[in-house]
Amino acid sequence: MIQLSHQQLSRMYGKVVTTSALLGYLAIAAGAAAIIKILTSSKGRVSIPGINITWGN
Repeated sequence: MIQLSHQQLSRMYGKVVTTSALLGYLAIAAGAAAIIKILTSSKGRVSIPGINITWGN
């Protein structure tokens, strides 16, 4: 196994955090887009266990 220096370890963790942050932002953006799509549609239905919401004709 190769021993990494402190500087190499900090560079590696910086990339991991950046990748995790990008994936988190992507998940938030996808969720926001889905919510906006549901709210702006003229007809739809959302079913969550115990809650059923229907709007439009």
